[in-house]
Amino acid sequence: MLSKLIFYLRCSRYYTLPMTFFSWIIVFCYSLKHNGNTLYGILALFGIMCSHLATNLFDDICDYKKLTKSYNNGIILPNTQRGKCQYFIDKTLSNKQAKLLFLSYCLISFIIGLFFFFVYGQMIFLFMILGLMIILSYSALSYNNMSELAVGFAFGPLLFSGVYYVMTGDFNINPIILSLPSAIFTVNLLYTDTFLDKDIDKNENKHTLVNILGGGKKALLFQKILLSFGYISVALLIYYKLVKLTALAVLITLPFTVDLIKSMNLYYMNKTIIPKKKWYHFPFEDWHDIKEHRSATFMFRMYQARNLMMYVSLFICFSTI
Repeated sequence: MLSKLIFYLRCSRYYTLPMTFFSWIIVFCYSLKHNGNTLYGILALFGIMCSHLATNLFDDICDYKKLTKSYNNGIILPNTQRGKCQYFIDKTLSNKQAKLLFLSYCLISFIIGLFFFFVYGQMIFLFMILGLMIILSYSALSYNNMSELAVGFAFGPLLFSGVYYVMTGDFNINPIILSLPSAIFTVNLLYTDTFLDKDIDKNENKHTLVNILGGGKKALLFQKILLSFGYISVALLIYYKLVKLTALAVLITLPFTVDLIKSMNLYYMNKTIIPKKKWYHFPFEDWHDIKEHRSATFMFRMYQARNLMMYVSLFICFSTI
């Protein structure tokens, strides 16, 4: 049973869940300072995680249907990263099973949302409807230059204001402002993904911000600007007294940002080079398996971007306590 659950989580790209958790922990701690309900906050986390997994799975279902396929002793997706939709290719998960798993995630999120509806009333339906729209439209948005906007909204204003509301019963702009740094660094994670996949996306007719920028030095410059705004937004939180001055400790993560930028530049020059894994590249779960069965050049940078988002979020979280 446990092995089956782990398999389903892997199919749903569980390694992206830190995006949810480390966004949630900031607003959770902030809400506790405003007499927030701890149990409601944890329940909201579970519902948001299920929605996140549902989005990942639905995105793969839609992608597999659209992606170019070759048949040579089995199914091959020639224009994708190694390991993409592997469970569909090797038939360890059927399309029907994937849809049932997707509906299961949605049902859990709906039941949790229904509980909060009975607690707080109709306002909860607004968060539920917006969340469902993101889940169902994300795949289409990713083909039409809107994926960064969708992720920024989902992991920023929607998540922060939603968690704050279910924990305190109040709705105001402060949680939305509080969401800015972690939302920007989460968008950077997606931007890293689309930069690494720029040629693949172009071949599959997927329109992304990276390809609009030409996928070269301009795209790399935009990433530097995006990361700079992430750090600047921390100063905004301090100005509005949403966090303490200790939030400046986030500057400790600057070496990790430089490390990511160097890694991305290296990829731009030579897509086959994998940077040397060092002690501070942590966590890199399933790394040995990734090197054998998936695109290590892709996952190395994805882990770097994801971990940077995690570190930044932790420092902001500590500054709210």
